Amino acid sequence: MTDSETISYIKLCAIKEVGSITAMRLLNHFGTPDAIFSASKTELMQVEKIGEKTAETIIKNRGLVDTSKILDAINRVGARYINFKSKSYPKQLNSLPDKPVGFYAIGDVDFSAPAISIVGSRNCTVYGQLVARRFASAFAQAGYTVISGMARGIDTMAHLGALEVGGKTIAVLGSGVDVVYPSENMNLYQKIIASGAVISEFPMGTRADRQNFPIRNRIVAGMSLATLVVESDIKGGSMITARVASEYGRDVFAIPGRIDSPLSRGCNALIRDGAILASTPEDIIDALNFAKPIQMSLFDTLQSIPTQSQLPTPTPKQKPSTQEQPINTPKLSNDELTIYKIIERETTIHIDTLCELSNFEMKRCLPILLMLEIKRLIIKDAGGNYSLRK
Repeated sequence: MTDSETISYIKLCAIKEVGSITAMRLLNHFGTPDAIFSASKTELMQVEKIGEKTAETIIKNRGLVDTSKILDAINRVGARYINFKSKSYPKQLNSLPDKPVGFYAIGDVDFSAPAISIVGSRNCTVYGQLVARRFASAFAQAGYTVISGMARGIDTMAHLGALEVGGKTIAVLGSGVDVVYPSENMNLYQKIIASGAVISEFPMGTRADRQNFPIRNRIVAGMSLATLVVESDIKGGSMITARVASEYGRDVFAIPGRIDSPLSRGCNALIRDGAILASTPEDIIDALNFAKPIQMSLFDTLQSIPTQSQLPTPTPKQKPSTQEQPINTPKLSNDELTIYKIIERETTIHIDTLCELSNFEMKRCLPILLMLEIKRLIIKDAGGNYSLRK
């Protein structure tokens, strides 16, 4: 059974031309979907960024939504609708500026459990398939839910890697949850439902469409603690997911590749621009858990980040820092401690101001900030401002 409140949220999100941001603006103003349905044009236009055209569109289409048809489809496939007020709604999505009002789900899984997303090219190499599968298996064995989009290529391998070790996986679809795309993934779709869930914010019966995939990618990024890009060209959905994850303050990892391979150009560019190089699953697991030193080697040789005792002895011109280490944090180098203290004092600070206050050049400051992010001490928001991780 679906209660009347849930039905009203379903109806709101099924209105054409009303996206998640517009829907949340309306809800913040009116409080409930029913209040939106009964609002006049003038009242609708009092909402921020709701102009005359949008108000007229809402009034015209709100009476055209056939909720009985939607409910029949939900019951037929055993789906449920989870709105943002539900206890089952992912905690990770609540802080997003463009969070979905709700989404449809088939399957049973804890949507707030720690998760890592794996994304990459549909036209991937055999090497990319092996890497995605291996990393997904390791994440699942470590207790993380693996999230991807069930597309061909890397996405498919990510789901399979989690499933083959008995792990949990979630597929975020660019279609309705009752539409399997690509069609050859029907068997995978059924396996995911049996050991996780398929979800989508798009109405039941929605066909897969190019414009839907960037919209769904924000959910992939938003539900995850970290996003791993395995193979990608410089443009494409995976790069969008990585960018959105970074804007949300999530960790972004990338598998390095050959400089002459188009499928490595995106990953190599991400690493150049600040994403964390990942050569083993433990690179990511350790960064998230901070249980062991982070591995940065491309091969099996482990090269840990230098500890405080391994740092070069200060010369007479470089006096050791007398600043106290933050409580309950990993050991920091003098430079890291300097940057950390400035961010702590300023609460929120842009990198340009940070360089000015620390007297560090940008090229010196960026690696320090990256290490503090890896150690999960600071976060960066969409505007490029840094603050302490709470």
